[in-house]
Amino acid sequence: MAVRTLTIECPMCKGEIVVDADTGEVLSHKEFKKEVKSFDDFLKQQKSRSSELDAKFAAAKEAQKSRAELLEKKFEAAKQNKDLKDPPPSINWD
Repeated sequence: MAVRTLTIECPMCKGEIVVDADTGEVLSHKEFKKEVKSFDDFLKQQKSRSSELDAKFAAAKEAQKSRAELLEKKFEAAKQNKDLKDPPPSINWD
């Protein structure tokens, strides 16, 4: 008679637990080895992350600036053509 087993993830170590489906007995437990990082590695990672975040912030700031300019152009076009019910095809009203 073959033993039915269940393989589940260990909630503590994220390893693998093999359990007998009939009795509930744990047949084996394999822990995954965690990579131990040094504090210096952590500091290097945080410094590079800081520069990445600064670059993302600058890009978002520039995108917001160009969006404000685009909205200003649309507003001026709408002021000049206040009799139009439908906007011309060149103006995308978002």
